[in-house]
This record gives sequence, structure tokens and C-alpha cells, in this order.
Amino acid sequence: MKWCCIYDLAVKPDGSEFIVAAHIYVYLFDGTDGRQLKILDGHKDLVYAVAWSVDGETFASGSADKSVILYNEHHEAQLKFTHNDAIQCLAYCPTQQILLTCAVGDLGLWSTADKNVVKQRVESRCCSCAWTNDGNLFAIGHADGSVTIRRCANVTDEPVVKIDRGNEPIWSLAFSYQRNSKAETGAPGGDHVLLTEVLAITDMNHRLAFYQLNGAKVLEKEINLGFEPYCTQYLNNGQFLLIGGSNKTLTMFTRFGVALGIVAQMDTWIWTVTINPNNNSVIIGCVDGTIACYSLVFTTVHALSDNRYVHRDGMTDVVIRDLSNHTATRIYCHDHVRKVSVYLNKLAVQLSDRLVIYKQVSKDGEKMEYKIDGKIQKSFDCSLLVVTALHIIVCRDEELVCYDHKGLKQREWLLESGVRYMKVIGGPPGRETFVVGSYNGNVHKVFVDNPFAVLLVKLNSAIRCVDVNCDHTLVGVVDENSLCSLFDIKTKECILQEPHCNAICFNSNNPEILCYTTHNSLTVRSLTYAGHSQKMQGFVIGFVGNKVFCLHLYVTHAYDVPFTAQLYQYVNDKHFEAAYRVACLGVVEEDWHFLGMEAIKNGNVDIASKAFSRTKDMRCLQMISDIREMLRNDEPETLIQAYILAYDSKFREAAQVFRENGFENKAMELFTDLRMFDEAQEVMTTSSGETQKMLMRKRAIWAKDSNQPKVAAEMLISSGDLDKATQLIIDNDWMDLAIDISRKIDRGDLETIKKLAGYFVRKHEYGLASKIFGSINDTKSIVEMHVNAGHWQDAFAIADRHPKYVEDVYLPYARHLAERDQFEEAQKAFHKAGKDQEALSVLEQLTTNAVNETRFADAGHYYWQLSQQYLDRSQSHDDESLIPKYQQAAKLADVYYAYDAVFIFCNQPFSYERPENILNMARYLAFQPFIDNVSRVFIYYTIAKIGSEEGAYKSARQALEQLTHLRIPHFFESQIDVMTLNIRAKPFSDTELMQPMCYRCGLNNPFLGGLSCIHCQTPFIISFVTFDVLPLVEFQIDPEISHDEAVELIQSEPPLVDVEFNPIRSQKKGAVILNREALEKLEQGQVVIQNFAPPLAPRYLFNTYPTITISQCTTCCKLFDLDDFEMAILQKGHCPFCRTSQQRNDAMFFDEDDDLDENGTNKIPSFSQFA
Repeated sequence: MKWCCIYDLAVKPDGSEFIVAAHIYVYLFDGTDGRQLKILDGHKDLVYAVAWSVDGETFASGSADKSVILYNEHHEAQLKFTHNDAIQCLAYCPTQQILLTCAVGDLGLWSTADKNVVKQRVESRCCSCAWTNDGNLFAIGHADGSVTIRRCANVTDEPVVKIDRGNEPIWSLAFSYQRNSKAETGAPGGDHVLLTEVLAITDMNHRLAFYQLNGAKVLEKEINLGFEPYCTQYLNNGQFLLIGGSNKTLTMFTRFGVALGIVAQMDTWIWTVTINPNNNSVIIGCVDGTIACYSLVFTTVHALSDNRYVHRDGMTDVVIRDLSNHTATRIYCHDHVRKVSVYLNKLAVQLSDRLVIYKQVSKDGEKMEYKIDGKIQKSFDCSLLVVTALHIIVCRDEELVCYDHKGLKQREWLLESGVRYMKVIGGPPGRETFVVGSYNGNVHKVFVDNPFAVLLVKLNSAIRCVDVNCDHTLVGVVDENSLCSLFDIKTKECILQEPHCNAICFNSNNPEILCYTTHNSLTVRSLTYAGHSQKMQGFVIGFVGNKVFCLHLYVTHAYDVPFTAQLYQYVNDKHFEAAYRVACLGVVEEDWHFLGMEAIKNGNVDIASKAFSRTKDMRCLQMISDIREMLRNDEPETLIQAYILAYDSKFREAAQVFRENGFENKAMELFTDLRMFDEAQEVMTTSSGETQKMLMRKRAIWAKDSNQPKVAAEMLISSGDLDKATQLIIDNDWMDLAIDISRKIDRGDLETIKKLAGYFVRKHEYGLASKIFGSINDTKSIVEMHVNAGHWQDAFAIADRHPKYVEDVYLPYARHLAERDQFEEAQKAFHKAGKDQEALSVLEQLTTNAVNETRFADAGHYYWQLSQQYLDRSQSHDDESLIPKYQQAAKLADVYYAYDAVFIFCNQPFSYERPENILNMARYLAFQPFIDNVSRVFIYYTIAKIGSEEGAYKSARQALEQLTHLRIPHFFESQIDVMTLNIRAKPFSDTELMQPMCYRCGLNNPFLGGLSCIHCQTPFIISFVTFDVLPLVEFQIDPEISHDEAVELIQSEPPLVDVEFNPIRSQKKGAVILNREALEKLEQGQVVIQNFAPPLAPRYLFNTYPTITISQCTTCCKLFDLDDFEMAILQKGHCPFCRTSQQRNDAMFFDEDDDLDENGTNKIPSFSQFA
């Protein structure tokens, strides 16, 4: 096809054929050898475009004759359709049978599903087209410099995206061949760019640009190509980009336009290029009719140092992998990476015009991070390159040149032949050593700081691979004949040879271990023993610990290799030190155990200890410790061997050794510790009874540990260990065994006896417990048992028999009663226990709690009891200082007793007291001093509320006035406001019934006038039910008259007189003092005597109105109106103040038929007789 332009090329998807558009024909060629197969002449004018379907069954051609012809797999035309203008380009959808045809003025879509061609007019001439990889969109480049992207499903709609790039035609474009949404790397000036499709566009303005599907640029800066691009094609799944054009070369770029190099140099312009999808071969078509095919080979650029493997990726990136930790990091160089080298923490990367040195800045265990440590702005033309801590060594055939990291030449070496292999084998910084293998078979060792190379060995063929062991005593060489040879560096002696090898590598940690690879296997061996082979492809490039690194098909793999074979080889020859060094490279736990046991059997305790320490086998380490102790004690060797057999689970053999050497006891201990009691019984057939008991104890322990506690208890009983048996029986709650063993325990074993008795107590078997405690004369424990169980009668009986336990019985009993609010009984119990102060403290605490909990009735009752305590203690201890405390407590008892009804009235919807009684209580409280938790607001609110209802309007006004000086709760504010308004409509005085009368002067007093008469200052005597004023006036007796005489005079028969004697009338003010004569005149029924407990003096009261019967509680000496007191007794069953039960004497109850006595008077006494 000389002097005939090649307009287009297309390769069949399987690579077996390709078609060429040239002149007016379509040429068909063989894809393997390039033979011409057929010429198709269906067109009448120049053929501009060809395309092959995705399934390879159909291909199409488009011509200047405005027609498109579709051919089947047999190269026969099966369909033809036309456009209005010449066909410019064709493209098949990559996912389905849809053909895109572009003419000068329109475009069309043909598919097998719809035989009709869907056409759409365009504004500018179509020059190029391309599909996205998912087949949903396609792009068309136009002559006006624009690119339109349309949807395949709606070709007649407006373009999805339109990209304007000036006025120059878009002659070629291509989508990145990427079928998934992976993160693409390597974009200049950026980090990772997450894309699914990348559109590369070239125009006649010599520019290359990349766009996303939304029309946004991937790179802001466009790339100037320097020539007119006519064809664009992605290669290697979109990893590389090929561009050909007017510069007569086919240039390779990265995905994002970084120039990598020239693929082909042609004589004329390159018009079209296509890729064989089966391999990396490129087919080029030129304007002079030349068709050229190039096969691209991407060499592996890599390096390895210890477990750091570095390789080139995507021609412009460098990836560093930690093969041990499976971590990696990437360096974006944005330039063609030609060579790489790594050594310790240094990395050298040779680019197209410079060499960059990186240094690892991250620490072990952290994410790998490298930073630039230096740059050498030189373009090294070299075949090999290695880096050291401070230098760079480059190789140019037989010349080796050393540079520092700044690019300054330090030293050079000139060898006899060209260098084929070079490797750094270690050394101090600045003085490293590297080995080189030459084409003439020489192997040299070169020191960086030495100008002379040292010849190690000389072979007859070229060197393919060289390595030196870690202590630099051996060198391994693989020559051109695939012969692997191992030499002693010092003696130059050949130690071994292996054929068919392609690489050799020594272990970096063990100088005696090496590996080599053949075409299909990897062999690991030691110097003196045969090796162990396993199937593997590739060649070895590194050997660190138990990992072998092999390169196969551009990919490096890390393999874990076993050292079991080498370990057993060393152990069999008793080379335990060497075996341990091999094991340190990495063996399984079973191999460590094998090494340790074999070492200890052969007396190598140190190696055994190290081996067991590796596996943290505490049992074997304990064995090592025991054996060392035995060695220090010069124990027999046979005894040590028996211990080793026992630890190795060879128990019968160990027992046999024990018995043969006279250690029967140790054999028995061995079997009993292992719970092999039958075997132990065989050993102890001739043993003593004590030994038999010891065996029984062992079996008991075993039974307990194996969850057979009852068997263990029986064994312990049989062996005589009753204390342990008792504990086991108690733990498992076996009552029958407990009763049985209680008869067998020695009474001298007090601890076990008490433990068993305590168990019976917990099980409420008090009779058994008492029997056991009694057997050891432990009366105190019996007392504690009855007290804890609440058997008070039994406890009292013991206390009566044994007075020293009175406190132990009555003190808990008192607390028991106090917890149940039986305080009177509790007080007696406390007193009987001799704990007066504790009794008082309990009562004080109860009183405080009642006040804080607003239980004011209980508070009043407790304060009264507290006052009686103070009074009793003042008499018993002859301490008059307690009298003020008594008076204070008695006053608080009266106040809280009265305040309870007021508090209930103010806080609850209903009250059990009559309103007039509550009003009197509030009046009584209004004249008391300020007391904790007694609210003055409640008191005055009660007076105002009930007073306005009962006619005490003046008092209600006074109460409301007092409330204005107090802080009112918010829930009372509205009620008080209403009462304040309502009281204004009421009179300004109290009704007469609401004005208390003084029974001495006979004058009325204001309701809020006080607790004594405002006229004669006589104190009012209050009834402690209704809090009304009682008709009582206090009088005193002449100091010369004793109390008993006064009572006798009062009880004597008064003289007969016409006028009733009233001593109060003769004296309106001041104290009333009566002499003997006056006392004789008093009627007994008109005198009330309050007999307080000593040291308080009695109080004498005169009833000015005998018709009003007065009742007095004999316990608290409070005074009441008889009717009110009877009603309170009927309601509550006790005195309303002191809560003392008021029970009648049985002698005072009579039958209804016997109600009268001999004189005809009623025998049933009045209620006043009970006072």
C-alpha cells in the first residue's frame, strides 16, 4: 500500500485479525503474522473509518461515498446504509451491538435491536468520536473546536455536555479504559483524583487536555505537544496514552499526560494507531501507506533491602512495601522512573533528568513516610544503580562511579569486563561493601572507601546472581549456565554446586542458611545438610528470617518457609546451638518444644530454657527450674531423667525409674498428683496405714476437684480429716452427714465444733446447735443464738440463771422493741440492761426524726417521754441540772401536741378535731415562743380562718394583721387576700362566747389576750382536749404544812355551814395561800391535786364551778373536762396526751341486776373515779 494513506485501523477483540482502511478498499490481515487475508471492495470512494464490534462478529467501514457497510464474521457484507455527507469516523459501543456513525453534517446510531438508523444533525463537522467504557455516553470532536457528549439512549436530545476549545479541529479523542471507580493516582499537582471516566482531547493547536464527564478539567494546565496530533489511543487498561501525529513519532504518555518516551519513529506522519487487546502490541498506520506493529515490553524496575521492597508503578510512581508488615506507601514522581535503589532508610529514584534521594522519617510501627533528602541534577546513563547511606554508585559497563548525595564524584573503579549484577551487602555508613558480578565470570568485593576492588572468585561464564552471607565468609554465585556455586571466601574452596538455578540468596540473620530457585522450585538448606524444596515459580531476591521474597511476572511475593527439616537435622547430630539459631528464624511451637525436650534430655539446660521461654511454656520452665535445683543439690542423674519423663507425659516410665532406684514415695506422689489412684495403689501395696490415709486424702482432693464433693467428704471422714470433711459438708448443705459427723468430732476441736454448730443455727436446727454448744459449755454462744433467732423467752431464762448475760440479752431486746415502736418496753429493757444513756439517745433521735418528718403528735409524745426521762434521771442521779431540760422538753411536748391539729387543718382537706378546738389550740400556740418547724403562718391563718367563722372577728383581724409581717407561702396568698376583704364586712368585736372568762375575777378576756387574765394576772388552766379554760384556780398551802397533812385536811369532813366556802372570793389578786383552818373547810370534790413525780412539788387547784367535773390523767397529770376526756378515751383508747391506756379495775364492774348497794346507791362509779 505504498503511497496510499492509511486512514484507520481496527483490531478484532480476540486479536486474530485486524482491518485497514486505505484508498477505496478494506484490507483484512492476520493478527499474528501480518499476512494479508482479504481485500473488500464494497465502497466507491475513499474509506475513512473502520470499526470492530465488541463480540468480534461484525465490523463496519465508512467511506467518502456517504455509505456505511457492515460485514459479518465471514467477511461478507450484510447491511448497508447511507448518510447525506461523507462518513468521517465510526465507533462501536464497548458493551453492546450499537454502531456510532459520524458524517460531515450528522451522526447516526445503528443497533441490532432496531434496524433503523437514528440520525441527528450537528452544527459543525464531525472529526472524531469515542465511547465511554460503560457504553452510556459518547463524545464527538468537531471541526469548530468543540466536543459534545451525548447519551446513547437519547441521541436526538441536546448534548449532555459541550466543551469549547477554540477554533482548531478536534482530530482525536479517547476515553480512559477503566471499568470501575477506583482512585486514580499520579495526577500532577494533586493527590488522588476519584474518577470513573477521563476524556483525553487533542486539537490542531498542539494541545492535550483531560476532562471529566461533567465538562470540568482534570488538570487546569493543558499540555503543549509541539506537533499536530492525529491519533490518540489508551494502552494497558487506560494506564498509558499513545499519541501520534505530524512529528512522525508515536509518543507514550501517562494517563494524565506526563511524557514517558518515544515508542516508534516513522518516516512520515502517523495518521492512526490501535492496540491489540491480547497483548501490548501497537499497530501504526502512516500517511505513506506504512503499517508497523510494535510489541511493548515493560521491564520491572525494582529493588530490595531487608524487608523493604521498592518497585516502579505506572512508569511515574514508586511504591515502597514493607513485606513483613504488609504496609505500603507511594511516591508520585510525575516523571519517567528509570531506576530505583533502596538501602536501609535511603531510597534513590532515577528520573529522566535527575536523581532524587529520599529518607524514611517514620519510625518502626508507624505508617511509612519518606521525604526528599537530596537531589542530583544529572542524567545518569547507566545500566545499574545502588544507594548507600552516604553515596550513590552507578555502573556504566565495566566502570563503577561513586557519587555523594550532592552529586560530587568521590571515586571510580574500572573492571576488566562489563558489570551484570551489583548488590550492597552492608557495612558502616560511608564504608559499605558491595559485590559485583561481571560478564567475564569475575566476582569482586568493593568497599566504598577503598579505590581497589577485591577479587573473590573467578568463573568461566558470565555472572547472573551473587550474594554473600551475613558474616562475609561465604559467597554464592549463579552463572550463565544456571549453575549455583558456593565458595569459601577465605580459602576459595567450592563447598557445593547445584544445577538449573536462576538465583541464590543467603539468610540475612543466619550465615549457614541459604536458598536458591530453579525454574519451578525453591530450595532452603543449610551448609552441611540436604535442602528442603517446594514448588514455586520465579526467582528469589531476598531472604529475611523465615520469609523468602520472590519475583514472578513483575510481582513480588513473600513466602513463609519452614525450618523444621533443618532443625531436626541439627538436633539429630546434637548440634543444639546451631539448632537454636535456626529455630530463631521462625518455627512452630511444636518444634520449639521438640528442641527444648531433646536439649534437656541431653543435658543442655541453657538451650532448653531458651526454647521453652520462646513458647512461654510455664510448665516446662518450671521443670527447668526444678532440674537446675536438683543439679545444684547433686541429685542422681536417674532421678533427673525420671522427672524429665514425667514432664514429657511418660508417667509409667517415670514411675518405673523411680521404683528401680528406690524412690517409691515419689512414684506414689506422681500418680496421686495425676489422680491415677489405681496405679498409685499398685505402688503402695506394701505401705503403712498412715500412707494409706495420705492416699485417701489425695483421692478426696481429687474427688472435690472433679465435682464429686460427697465422695470427697466420705473419703475425708475415712481418713480422719474431720475438720476438712465438716467444711465440705457445710459448703454442700448435707444435713444428714452433718448430724452423723457431729457424733464423731472430738470435743477438743473447738473450731470445728463451733463451725458445725453455726451451720445448725443457719439451718434453724436450734436444738442440735444448743446440744453442741452445751457439750463444750459455750453458754454465750447459746445466748447469741436465741437472741439472733428472736427466742426471747429462752434467752430470758438463761439470763435469769446466769446474770452475767443480762446485758447480752436485754440490750438486743431493747433495740428490738425500739425498732417496733414499743418504746416503754424498750425503756425498761434498756434500764434492765444498764444502758440508760443509750435509752435516752434513742428517744432523742426519735424525737428529732418525728419533728423533721412533721409527725407532730408523735413528736409531742416523744418529748413528753423525754421529759419523764430527764425527771427520773434527776431523781436517781440527784442531778437538779436536769430539771431545766425536763421543763424544756415538757413545754415542747405541749406545743407539738397542740400544733399537730393546726398543721393538719392547714395541709389536709379534713381534720378529726372540731373547729373550735383547733381555734383554741391556735390561740394557745400564738403565745408560745418561736419553736423549730412550728409555723406562725399556720397559727395565724387558723385563727383568721376559723375565727371569722366562729364570730371572733376582732381576733381574725389581729391574725390577718400579724400575717402581713410574715412570709406567706404562695398557696395561701389568694386565700388570705380573700379573708382580708371579707373581714372588712364584719363587726370590729368578738362575740361574747369567744371571750375567755377568768374564773377568779369573773371578767371576760380578749380572745388573743394571753394565757393569763389581763385583769388579775391569774394563769389560765387549759383542758388538753379542747384547750378551753377550765374553772380552776391554783392555790398554795402554808409553808408550815406538809403535803401529807394538807391532803389529810382536805379529805377531812368540812364543818356544816349554810354558805359554801370559796377561798378565791376573799382575794382577787396575788397568790392564794391557805392555812389549816381554810384547808379543813374545803370540799374534797372541789380540790384537784396534781401529784408530779419527785423532785417536783405537787400543785393544788380549786374548782370554782363544782358542777363542771374535772378529770386528771394519773400518768401525765394533764387536766381535762370529764365529758371531753371520756370522748377522747372512747375514740383513741388512751389518754390523748401521754397515750396511757385508761383501763378500769375489774372490781369496779358489776352486773346489771346488782347495780345498787345496800343503801340503794349506784355501785357503778362515775368516770371521774378513773382519774
